[in-house]
Amino acid sequence: MTKGSVMGETGTKTEGMVFVPAGEFIMGDDRVARETPRRIESTDAFWIDRFLVTNEQYLAFAEATGAAHPAHWQGGLFPAGHERHPAEVSWTMADAYARHVGKRLPTEAEWEKAARGTDGRLFPWGDEFDSDRCLTWETASVTGAHSEPVDVRPSGASPYGCEQMVGLCEEWIADEYAGYPGSTHTSVGYGAGMYVLRGGSWIFPVTHVRCSYRCFEEPDLDTSGYAQLGGPGFRCVISEKAL
Repeated sequence: MTKGSVMGETGTKTEGMVFVPAGEFIMGDDRVARETPRRIESTDAFWIDRFLVTNEQYLAFAEATGAAHPAHWQGGLFPAGHERHPAEVSWTMADAYARHVGKRLPTEAEWEKAARGTDGRLFPWGDEFDSDRCLTWETASVTGAHSEPVDVRPSGASPYGCEQMVGLCEEWIADEYAGYPGSTHTSVGYGAGMYVLRGGSWIFPVTHVRCSYRCFEEPDLDTSGYAQLGGPGFRCVISEKAL
């Protein structure tokens, strides 16, 4: 498929995505063992979804392919009024969706660059936490909000225009969880077939919703408990070279 060509009825492949140019950026944080070392990395140019994949988008995929619905959907349907809330699924389900639409899940480097820009900032918008720019425990514990539409916090956008990169729900990454090159940190999750999660969620405090924060889960994570606590979401990328 050539750049700008039409993909079925959904428009061009890059519709709803933002462009991240090739080049270097600061990745990691020396203050947290699993995020060390802080270093210069680089990526090729790529496109990434501006918003998290929504419930209505995932439902359309499931109905078109026969893929399983998330286990926490009651009667195979997401809660009424949650069309634009993030689809909370396992890594395997997220990967299948991305492949179906001709895209893929982001690498850790791609995700962090899209969230952080090139200057090593703590949050997508800068170095000072602002509870109005993302949904975290600081807000959820007061309002009771465990989810929200993916497009309601434009002030929290990253330098490239990605929204809700931190807070709301963690995001699946293509990479298996492992220590960074040059790191001496060890973890029970390294080499155990786990996959990386980024961005933190509504249930996490401010310390866990930084651009460099990383965690992990098993790829076939049981989603049945997501109705109460919420679970990981995802967004897709496509390499500029692939267009």
